[in-house]
Amino acid sequence: MRKRYERPPSRIGKLRLEALAVLLFLPAACERPKPATAAAPPLRIIVPAAGKTVSETYPPFSLPTEPVKRGVFEQINRDRAENGAAPVAWDEAASQVADAFCTAQVAEKTRGHYLRDGVPPYARTGLAGVFGYQSENSASWLTTASSISETPLVLALSAERTMMEEKPPADGHRVSILDPEATHVGVGWAMGGGRFQLAEEFLARGLESLNVRAEEGAAILHFSGQARAPLKLEFVTIAHEALPGNLTRAEANDRTFYKYPVPHEAFVPEGRIDLTVVGTATRDRIRLAGDRRFSFAFAPGEPGLFTFVFWFGSDAGDRPRPGGSAVAKVEP
Repeated sequence: MRKRYERPPSRIGKLRLEALAVLLFLPAACERPKPATAAAPPLRIIVPAAGKTVSETYPPFSLPTEPVKRGVFEQINRDRAENGAAPVAWDEAASQVADAFCTAQVAEKTRGHYLRDGVPPYARTGLAGVFGYQSENSASWLTTASSISETPLVLALSAERTMMEEKPPADGHRVSILDPEATHVGVGWAMGGGRFQLAEEFLARGLESLNVRAEEGAAILHFSGQARAPLKLEFVTIAHEALPGNLTRAEANDRTFYKYPVPHEAFVPEGRIDLTVVGTATRDRIRLAGDRRFSFAFAPGEPGLFTFVFWFGSDAGDRPRPGGSAVAKVEP
């Protein structure tokens, strides 16, 4: 009897709310067939770079020392405690990605989840070698004056409070803050030119380690890693999307939500021909070893972004949940 796994809905970005005031709080939440005689163009893996390995291990315990990040992090865990959710750990790598994102937003005068490069939020973390399953809260304060008089900490905590005050069904930011699957969070911010940007990067981390290597001289990706006990890797889904294109400022601001792409392919452990991930071409390609270790290879067949989501169960037989994500960029 074949097992069929239905995937839960992908995490979705948050709708942006707007207020008409001098100081605005703005949270973000058919291809033509090729001729038969045409040869497929050679492919080149851009991220990770050819012959290089990108590696990440489960983050060691740390606490933010910068006052704004510390204040938001502590408030997030107070909000979670008051609503019966376990605390999240600090994620310094995700915080650095959030800082760079917010700094670029200030420079570009964009807001929401996208910069003008068109890279989606989950790819921003994945391409940076941050391999948790991602959900982002983004908030903006804008003023018509030359600068904002309030301090960054006041603005950041006000944004957190506003997100927690959301009501269903328009409560996407609040849902991310209280997500029981989230294990970590990184906070970033930037301020300048009458703008303040805040980003909260929530991650579900089920990987003890992950290594992604691009083979030199061939468009092949090699993955190896280890699930974090008591989790075990059940399957990996693979989604493809076109390479992102440059956006105008208006186009970037209008993208008020996002979601992980729908996968077209899935890898399961070798020999598990009884296991099918619904909606995908499922293949038994994952080699399992002792101590929850795994490895597999993937050869992209076309240019684009490829998003790999790692799904974990436990020895207790829990339903698989996403706990890791990696992204590769492939160009012709």
